[in-house]
Amino acid sequence: MMEESPIVDPEYVMFLSDEMSRLLPEVRKEDLYELNIRLLQALRTGSLGVSENQIRKNFESPFFRSRNGILYYRKTFETLTEVEDSFRDLLSREIPKEQKDGIRNIIKEITENDPLEFQKNGIKITLCGEGEQKEALEAALKSSFFVLTGGPGTGKTTVITSLLRALIRLGYETEKIGLAAPTGRAAQRLKESLENTLNLNRTKNELDQKLLNLPTATIHRLLGYNPKSNSYKFGKDFRLPYDVIVVDEVSMVDLDLMSYLLRALPNRKREKFRFIILGDADQLPSVEAGAILSDIVASISSSSNFFRLSKSHRQEGNASPIFDAAQECIGKNSNVDSLLKSTFAIRTNISLDEIVDSKLSGNEAGFYRIPSNFPKNRNQFLEKYVEHWIQPRLTKLPDPNKESIQLIEYISKNLNHSRILTVLRQGDYGSEGINREINRILIRKGYKRTLTIGNRTYFPGLPIMITKNDTSRGMFNGDTGIILEAKTITGDSELRAIFLLDGMIRDFALDTLPSHEPAFAITVHKSQGSEYDNIFILYPPDPEKSESKNLTSELFRTEILYTALTRAKRRAVLLADDELLGLSLSKKSERTTGFRL
Repeated sequence: MMEESPIVDPEYVMFLSDEMSRLLPEVRKEDLYELNIRLLQALRTGSLGVSENQIRKNFESPFFRSRNGILYYRKTFETLTEVEDSFRDLLSREIPKEQKDGIRNIIKEITENDPLEFQKNGIKITLCGEGEQKEALEAALKSSFFVLTGGPGTGKTTVITSLLRALIRLGYETEKIGLAAPTGRAAQRLKESLENTLNLNRTKNELDQKLLNLPTATIHRLLGYNPKSNSYKFGKDFRLPYDVIVVDEVSMVDLDLMSYLLRALPNRKREKFRFIILGDADQLPSVEAGAILSDIVASISSSSNFFRLSKSHRQEGNASPIFDAAQECIGKNSNVDSLLKSTFAIRTNISLDEIVDSKLSGNEAGFYRIPSNFPKNRNQFLEKYVEHWIQPRLTKLPDPNKESIQLIEYISKNLNHSRILTVLRQGDYGSEGINREINRILIRKGYKRTLTIGNRTYFPGLPIMITKNDTSRGMFNGDTGIILEAKTITGDSELRAIFLLDGMIRDFALDTLPSHEPAFAITVHKSQGSEYDNIFILYPPDPEKSESKNLTSELFRTEILYTALTRAKRRAVLLADDELLGLSLSKKSERTTGFRL
């Protein structure tokens, strides 16, 4: 059986309870121990507190706070109320009157006089020219604080691009616009999406060209995080110097990080300031405690400061089943039968040979499910995945010594051609075990251009992901690069790590890299903020057969499958037994936060 609650360190809980009991002599140490266990378990699973119905005593004290039937640690409660107050303040702000008067003309300017357009099936389509995207644009222009949500391909970035075009025509300077996301990869994808959308403009103009040069950053980088002092440059006493701040993928932002960001926002004296947050509230919530985006959406769903986009434009034609499957996941009555037997499940009995054969690697988009027969299918799948999806690409690697345009193209597109997504991190069915096995298969197949440093093996074509921020090098958790063989000034060759950072190619010596890991396979959590042409979602066989010590029911939630599916642009392949698939579809993430506005 799977554990319902995560394991917490009993020695730490005992130490904490002992320290508290010295100042709370009237409370039994056993009761404090039980409460600390519950609160620490809650925080570890993303909740901010626990229901007082689960607690036998009233623990209101210097260490705890209670509100509306929820008990919190005092520090967590103070952070929560600070965040709530900040959002209330933002909701009460209004844009200057002179901006209100010009909105209609600005919308006409960017959707009629100088629109972003493209042709589809012979039909001219104007971005934000009609429908819900235009409604969202109008709502955003009328609000100093705006929340935009929607599933994959619904046009969130399209609306934001149009909003930025409108704002610079209202007099906002591009130097005063800050764009951010929780991870380096999400920030880079935001920049790529903005550039791709802006390039639809056939009549290039100076204003829009300036937007092409807008940098994007992680939230940590935006705030000037200093890892040595564990502090931020910008905060309550030194506010961010922007008139517009846009933050993407807010579902990934936890309570603490949002509190740091809100403290650093310009105050009411800067009347023209605008704060826009966007994301998909149905995705996995943040790894750390809190459910910021879904809490805000629930609180202001009927407000003019909020808009939800519902029509997907990305996954159309053969790929639309992916979007339909994702929507089925978050439906009220989702189950295995409804997911697999509906019309959008193109084929659910496809063979392993068919799905990984190179002939299908770029031609058949859609949603597929391979019924699992573990552990046999796991090994067969990896063998064929290496043969058809990895080895051919190892023979077509770019030359790092040639023009950087080729490298930029490869890293921004080819590197994201396919990815294995796992629910687990450890064990045979986790990302670590899958990456190890892929390395072994490659070596067994004769791939000998390897280099071992410590316990790590490197070779040309190996994708790697940074797992720890390194501000001195401008590298952040989630940044993805590739190992390539480069020539040195002496004519020798050496393996280098190549990354696309802030739109520029940078290479690093392997022994200078911050904490990192292979990225043929990554966890679903790590995939947030990224997109891949093809994804293969790998579930473990069942709780009894998994070797992972971290297999809890918390890992198998609707948001896991939904997030995984929505990473795919062309094809999603699901390898899962009915048991855990059914568990994912029946359990939604429910975090106890007590958030209120």
